[in-house]
Amino acid sequence: MSGKEQVFIRRRIEFVAGLLALGVLLLAVRVVDLQWLQSDRLSDMAEKQRYREYTTQAPRGPILDHKGRVLAESVETPSIAAIGDEVPAASIPGLARALGMSSHRLKKKLHGRKGFVWLARQISPARAEKVMAMNIPGVRRETEWRRYQPLGPVTGHLLGFVGIDGKGLEGIERSWNTQLSGEAGIRQVRRDARGHSLPGGVWLREPTPGKAFRLTLDASIQSIAYAALAEGVKEQQAKGGSVVVMRPSDGAVLAMVNWPGYNPNNFRDFHPGEWRNRAITDVFEPGSTMKPFTIAAALQSGRWQPDSRVFCENGAMRVADYTIHDDHKEGWLDLTGILAHSSNIGAAKLAMDVGAADMYNMLSRVGFGSRTGSGLSGESPGIVLSPERWGPVETANIAFGQGIAVTPLQLAAAFSVIANKGVYTAPRLVADQAKKQKRVMPASIAAEVLTMLEFATSSDGTGKYAVPAGYRIGGKTGTAQKPGPHGSYSKHKYMAVFAGIAPINDPQVVIVVMVDEPQKSIYGGQVAAPIFRHIAESALPYLGVSARIEDQTAWRKMAIAAEEPVFDGTSLSGMSMREVRRFAAQRGLRLHVHGSGWVQRYKPAAPLALQQGDALEVWLND
Repeated sequence: MSGKEQVFIRRRIEFVAGLLALGVLLLAVRVVDLQWLQSDRLSDMAEKQRYREYTTQAPRGPILDHKGRVLAESVETPSIAAIGDEVPAASIPGLARALGMSSHRLKKKLHGRKGFVWLARQISPARAEKVMAMNIPGVRRETEWRRYQPLGPVTGHLLGFVGIDGKGLEGIERSWNTQLSGEAGIRQVRRDARGHSLPGGVWLREPTPGKAFRLTLDASIQSIAYAALAEGVKEQQAKGGSVVVMRPSDGAVLAMVNWPGYNPNNFRDFHPGEWRNRAITDVFEPGSTMKPFTIAAALQSGRWQPDSRVFCENGAMRVADYTIHDDHKEGWLDLTGILAHSSNIGAAKLAMDVGAADMYNMLSRVGFGSRTGSGLSGESPGIVLSPERWGPVETANIAFGQGIAVTPLQLAAAFSVIANKGVYTAPRLVADQAKKQKRVMPASIAAEVLTMLEFATSSDGTGKYAVPAGYRIGGKTGTAQKPGPHGSYSKHKYMAVFAGIAPINDPQVVIVVMVDEPQKSIYGGQVAAPIFRHIAESALPYLGVSARIEDQTAWRKMAIAAEEPVFDGTSLSGMSMREVRRFAAQRGLRLHVHGSGWVQRYKPAAPLALQQGDALEVWLND
């Protein structure tokens, strides 16, 4: 072997040895990299291959009424899930049939999914058992929480509902979602070398249930109001309606219902437009239910007294280029008569005398034009134009409830001011919510308006059908045309309203009833007032307010207290209006007065023969 060949062989050996040494060096570097530099990352990867973590819902806190009765709760319900790449293709048709879905839809759910995937959520236990009996690899049963409301449609609009992922989407469930939600749990499952899930698992963090949430609502009164509203709306073949029942002393909302209702336990079966709580979201022109606040503004001006008289123009009055009408032609009426006979002209004259600024201040102080602070999402502030935009026509119209828009909850809060001696109390839905109060009206004026509201429900008033047997109440009817699409008022669509206070001597509830587009009658006194009566005659005994037959009217009590005989002859001729009122009050008569000044004629001709409750009609002339 030549020297050149030996050198060549030696160099080849050295080259191979160098390659081997380099390989060993690279292996050593790789070992150092894997064992020390990347050990944490690789360990994490290994753990992820061996274990899988997933989040589980926590049950939401139950919603209770003020007596602790369950209005909404979370119940366990089975769901079916899978590890996508573990489900055999041959099992898909049978699994789809068991789940009640098409094979195409199931394949779409599983396509390309290697990890956890929901197949069917919140299904019946029977269907879940059928699926699990098939023993399909990768398919597993999970426990979820489904929201259930025992009263269904009765509380549906107020409570709202919860989505499939446990988040509140409407109503109280949405508005107080954070307080109702619990803390989700984290569960860990093991997988074998092939990545297949092993049975069992451990909790890394157990779910924490949400806390109980107590409302001011009363389940019994809620049911009473819902039934009465449903019956009244159906009777009148109306489009719908709303009712709010509120305790004036502390603002507690005892009931809030709408008709037609929807079942929140199956909310997907209803159109989204049917979900909204119309008692807070929808506004309407309140009509004559605005007149008590017009009268309050007049009394507060100091220029008017309860027995001050207004000439009501015999049913028609021109304001600028607009004519105001009354349903019944009236001459002279005092402020009580304006309310009892619901004179638009009388109210308009008071408002124009008081002025736009003072009228606006009264309306805003009792809560119109602002959200009530109930806490419910979606609440409307209503519509009250700034007084700079009020001309004579606007001022006159707002006096009897046109050109202003309110919600049923706002109207209930405003009437609570009258019931609560002039103190505004913000409506409350949550039992431990702080009470917010402020004086917005002198107590004396609230008392005077309250007395007038009782006369508005007397046999001569528009609200006579609202009175439950054995109770004294006060309230006001309202009938308002609905605005049309082009700025004018519809001639065929009306809102019928009644807002009332019961009982008048110790107010326990304010009830507002609104009926949308009644067909048999348009008047609040014939449509909404009977619904008020049905609610009051059931709710008041339930609240412990005993019924008793009143044998004396307020006017009669005043006359007896004065101990001033006003009539001991046989003729009323020549008497003043005040003397005639005292005479009627002493005997419990229903009085109809026309004109002003002194009595010129009257009927019947023998007033002493009249019995309590009979009608006496007198004509006066200056």
